Amino acid sequence: MTDFLTKGVWSTKPAEKWEDGYIVGNGALGGILFGSPNVFSLVANHHTLFLKQNKMNNIPDMSDHLDSLRAVIEAEGYQKGVEYFEKVALEKGYQGLTMSDPYHPGSEIQLEIEVDGKFVTDFQRQLDYEKGLAIETFEAKKQRFKKTLFCSKANGALYLKIESNDPFDVSFSLKDYQNPELNQEIVQMTECRLVQKSTYLDQTSYVSSLDWTISEGTVAVHQNQVEINQTRSVCFALSIHPEAITNSVDDFDQIQRVHLQEFQATYNQVSLTLVNDEERRKSLKEIVEEMRETHTVPLVLYEKLYDASRYVIQSMTGEALPNLQGIWGGDFSPAWSGDYTLDTNVQLAIASLASLGLFEQFDGLFNKMADYDEDFKENAARYYGCRGYLMPVHASTRALHVHWNSEWPMVLWTAGAGWMSHFYDEYFEYTQDKIFLKEVTIPFYIETLLFYEDFLTIQKGKVHLRPSYSAENGMGDTATMDIAVIKETIWNLQKAYQLLDEPVPEKYEVLLTQLPDYMMDSDGILKEWIDETKAEHFNHRHFSNLYPVFQSKEIDRKSPILWEAANKAFDKRIEAWLLSEDGDTSSSHGRIHAAMCGIALERPNEVEAALRELVINESFFPSLATAHYNQAHVFNVDANGSFPKVLHDALIYSEADDVLTLFKATPSWLNKGSLKGIRLPKNIRVEKLDWDLVGKEKTCRLTLQSDLDQTVSVQLQQQYTQRKTNIDDIQVVLTNQKAQTIDLQFTTLEDVSDGETN
Repeated sequence: MTDFLTKGVWSTKPAEKWEDGYIVGNGALGGILFGSPNVFSLVANHHTLFLKQNKMNNIPDMSDHLDSLRAVIEAEGYQKGVEYFEKVALEKGYQGLTMSDPYHPGSEIQLEIEVDGKFVTDFQRQLDYEKGLAIETFEAKKQRFKKTLFCSKANGALYLKIESNDPFDVSFSLKDYQNPELNQEIVQMTECRLVQKSTYLDQTSYVSSLDWTISEGTVAVHQNQVEINQTRSVCFALSIHPEAITNSVDDFDQIQRVHLQEFQATYNQVSLTLVNDEERRKSLKEIVEEMRETHTVPLVLYEKLYDASRYVIQSMTGEALPNLQGIWGGDFSPAWSGDYTLDTNVQLAIASLASLGLFEQFDGLFNKMADYDEDFKENAARYYGCRGYLMPVHASTRALHVHWNSEWPMVLWTAGAGWMSHFYDEYFEYTQDKIFLKEVTIPFYIETLLFYEDFLTIQKGKVHLRPSYSAENGMGDTATMDIAVIKETIWNLQKAYQLLDEPVPEKYEVLLTQLPDYMMDSDGILKEWIDETKAEHFNHRHFSNLYPVFQSKEIDRKSPILWEAANKAFDKRIEAWLLSEDGDTSSSHGRIHAAMCGIALERPNEVEAALRELVINESFFPSLATAHYNQAHVFNVDANGSFPKVLHDALIYSEADDVLTLFKATPSWLNKGSLKGIRLPKNIRVEKLDWDLVGKEKTCRLTLQSDLDQTVSVQLQQQYTQRKTNIDDIQVVLTNQKAQTIDLQFTTLEDVSDGETN
C-alpha cells in the first residue's frame, strides 16, 4: 500500500485516541478515523457545532465607566483599574470570566468487524494528502480487509467503505454522548438509514444522517444497533445538517472518483521538492526515530510537514473559519474550548491561504466576521461607549466579550479588528478584486477605525490609549501593537479609496499625524508599550511588539533606527523565551511568530532555530496535524495553517514596496530545492522556483506569470551579489499572461571578499 505514497504518512500502529487518528475534511465537515483494526470509530465534526451553554449572550453596560477606569489607572495603576472595572461589571450582572461555548464532535459511528482481534495481522494505515484519503488494511486468518475514508465536497458527506475478499459480519451504532447539555435521540432507523437528532439547551438542533448500502448479505436492526451479516462490502455516507437529508451512497466509486479529481486538482497546484521519493516513502515512525537518535531533523520531515500543512489547510477551510482544532475534535472539553482565539491563533491558521492561492477559502473568514458584526459593535458600545468594532480574544457561538477578569484582562485588548483587517487587505492585494475592496474591505476598515476615533484621547498633540493591553503579556498605556494596527488600517483604507478614485476623508490623515512614534528604552530596544513607566517582559510567547515587523512590514531596513531597535527586541525574545528552558510555554504559535519575525528581520539562524524547536520537540500528531505544546500535547492546527507561509516567505518575500526579495532568510536545510505554484501579491504566480545555495557558486531560476500587465522588481537578499553584474535588482516585465524566466548566478559578499584576499 505504501509503495506509491509520496505525499502523506503511514503507520503500522493503530490510533488509540482521536488525536492520533487520520483526518479528512471538505472545508465544512471533518472526519476522524481511529481505534483498533476491527473495533473502531468514525467521528464526524461540523464547523458550526459549539455546545450552546447559554453563557455567551449577555455583557454588562459599562459605557459610562471609561473615564472612571482611566482615573483609577492614573491614581492607583492598571491592576487596581482592572479590578475596579471587574467589580463594577459584576455588580451590573457580569458572570465573570466565561469560557466560550466549546467545540464538540457532532456524531460518532462505533463499528465492530466480527473477527477475533487476537488473529489480526499486517495492520497498516495511511493518510494520502494528495488524494484526501485515509486507508486502513489488515488481515485476520488470511481474510483481507480494507477501509477507505474521504470527505466529499460535492456531496457534503463523509464516505467510508469497508470491504473484504470474503464475506464478513459488521455491527455499528451512532454513539449517544450522554452530555447533559446535548440531548441525542434516534429519530429514524431502517435497514439502510439511521438518523440522530441532537438538541441543545436552547432547543436548536442539528441532525446526523447515516446511510449505507451493502454488496450482499442481510441487515438486522434492533434497538440502536445495526448488524450486517455476510457481506463483502458496506459503504456508509454520514452528513450533518440542520434537518435530515438522504445521502447519496449507491455509487460510492463514482463519488470517490469525483472527490479524487477535485481534491487532487487543488492540492497539486502547489508543490515543494526537497528530497527524493525513497525518503518520502519512509514511515513517520522511522523518520522520527532517526530524529531522536541523531538529534537532527531529517529533511524529509520538513517536507512532509509542509505537505501535511497544505492538506490540513485545504481540508479545514472554505465554508469554515478554522478554530483552534481546525474542524476536528473528539471530546466535549477541548483546551480553550477549541474556539476562535483571535489574538494570534486564527490569524496563523489562515496565514497561508493567499500564498497557496486558496482564495475561495477566505469565505470562511469573511462570512464569520460578518456574522459577528453586531456582537463586535455591542462590545464597543457597552464596554466603552464607542462606535465601531471591539473584537474579543475568544469567540464561538457568539463574539460577545465574556472572557475576561482582573487576572486575564482581555477586555482591555483593542487591536483585534485591526489585526484581522490585515487579511482583508491581503486578499485584495493577491486577487486585485475591486468589487470586494469596495463592498467588503472598506466597510470593515471604517468600523475598525471608528472604535479608535471614539476611544482615543489626545495628550500633547498625540494619541494616547488608556486602557491598553498587549496580548496576554500585560497592561500599559498605548501598546505598540495598537498604534501599528491603526497605522496599517489607515494606510490600507487610504490606498483603497485611491484605487477606487474616491476622495479620502481628511480625518484619517489628521489621525495619522497624531499617532505617537514607537518608543525605545535606554538600551535602544523597541518597547512593547509607548509608556515610559511600563517595564518590558521578554519571556513571552506573543510577539505583539513586533507586529510592524512581521505583519504590517512597516519597520524595515529603510528605517535604520527602528530596524536596529526591532532586532534588539527580537534578540531579547529569542534569549528569554524561544531558547530558554524557563520559557512560559512551548507554544507552537510563538515559535511560528518567531520564525516570521526572523524572516522579516533577515535572521536565518533564528528562523532555523524556531522551526527546529517546533519539530525536534515533536509538536505534532501521527497525521502531522500540529500540537500546541511539545510531545503532541493539545491538538491545535494554527502552526499547520502558517508553516507553508513561513517557507514561502523565507524563499521569496514580498516587501512593503512590492519588491520581491529572494532568499530573505533561508534555514540551512532549505538551501536547495524546487517550489511550484505559489502566489504573490498583484496576481502573480510563481510557476517555478529552482534554487541551489550550496557552495560558493549559487544559482536560481525563477519563472513568474501574471494575468495583469506589470513590471516586477526582484532582488537578492543583501548578503548575496550577482555574478558578472552590479545591478541590485532585476526588472521582470509580465504581459499577456506569458511566463517570464530569470536565471541568476550569485555568491555571498563574504565569498567575494575571500576571493579578493586570496
